[in-house]
Amino acid sequence: MQSLTEARTAVPWETVVERVRSEIVRAVPSLDPAVRELPREAFGLESGFFYMPLAQAMAWGEKETGWLAEVATVFGLGHLYYVLHDQLVDCGGLSPGRAVLMDTSLSLYLTRGARLGTGGEHFLQSHGVGAATYGEALLRDIAHNEQPRSGYAAEDVYRLGEKAAPGILALVVVARRCGRDVQLGDLSRGVTDMCSGLQLLDDLQDLREDWAHHHVSFPVSLGLRALDPATTSPDPFATHTAEDVLDALYLSGGAAAVLRLALRCLDRARVSLSRTDARVVTGLVDAWAERAAAQLSTAEKGTGFHADLG
Repeated sequence: MQSLTEARTAVPWETVVERVRSEIVRAVPSLDPAVRELPREAFGLESGFFYMPLAQAMAWGEKETGWLAEVATVFGLGHLYYVLHDQLVDCGGLSPGRAVLMDTSLSLYLTRGARLGTGGEHFLQSHGVGAATYGEALLRDIAHNEQPRSGYAAEDVYRLGEKAAPGILALVVVARRCGRDVQLGDLSRGVTDMCSGLQLLDDLQDLREDWAHHHVSFPVSLGLRALDPATTSPDPFATHTAEDVLDALYLSGGAAAVLRLALRCLDRARVSLSRTDARVVTGLVDAWAERAAAQLSTAEKGTGFHADLG
């Protein structure tokens, strides 16, 4: 999509990474080695979701490149905090240096975000709401991991996108900056549903990796139930392999069900976004829906057995 390309050109990815690193080292110089060893991906994604708010701001008429670069820096800091926080939750600990880096990233994210010019109090309140939503989503994940055979409720599936709640704040910021406050409710709902659909697509693609880390995503749970619904083994990870689960998921039609649910989430997103003029976001939903539909066609024909559907 041309608007994403324009956003990446206006605020080059290398510039974002260097600005984030510089801000952290300026605040705590001794963190320089810890910051330098991080992969670039720790500061955000070079395309897609990370650049979507910047592209949408430009489509809404924002022309101040310096402000867009500051938005990217703020949310690069925020992304780093959440990457480290996820490591803490997933692994049960961080090295002392990374723990300090996580705290420093959060502090800079909040203080710089409050100075973006769209209302410091509103920024902090919106962050608080997003962080609470994210916390609830993580706790649902943890519950599924602790009880792998309990299955997902329908509400759990449609709320998968709530794990992206902190990232939605970037779109809230640019919407306020561009005078789209009245659209914030529909924007937030639309992006949350979009993220639910994308999470399902990612979880299907990443099943082997999730299995290796004992993470019970929705596709994993479907595969387990299809594999042997009568089994009461307390530790299915010890008795089955990822290939066992993939066999059961695809042969039972579970993979196609996951893709249909992803399309349903993207349809819900499109409905909410139709009440806005967020054309960049809507265009991304359309592009991902087209891709998911092609994947579903492959899965339903049986030609994509264990295929890379990424």
